[in-house]
Amino acid sequence: MSAFIDELSPAYLREKRIDLTLDPTNVQVAAFGSILVQVSYARALPQGVVMPLILEVRGPSAQSYQRRLFTRTAPASFVWRPCEGGVHRLILREAAHNRWWGSLRVVVAGELLDTPRPL
Repeated sequence: MSAFIDELSPAYLREKRIDLTLDPTNVQVAAFGSILVQVSYARALPQGVVMPLILEVRGPSAQSYQRRLFTRTAPASFVWRPCEGGVHRLILREAAHNRWWGSLRVVVAGELLDTPRPL
């Protein structure tokens, strides 16, 4: 029975195997500036990732949400342009296959679009 379950849902599904890092040439991470993010798939080898990949950016307010779909090739890097300051979370993930993912927390200098509200 255990071997059957391992075939249906192996232990490596939904693991964090994509690495996102800020490019060292980024002098300042500020709102409305272009920020280069490097992507590494080394921990996803030998299988690698399978398209499509989804990039989601979540910031301090709903206006900073961004979503991009990569359907042809896995990006080695991408440029991101935040529209406000504050803490942002970038998540790159497979839409299917092994559902591997990676994330990066970035603190962006600049003003917030909305004032923070208590939960």
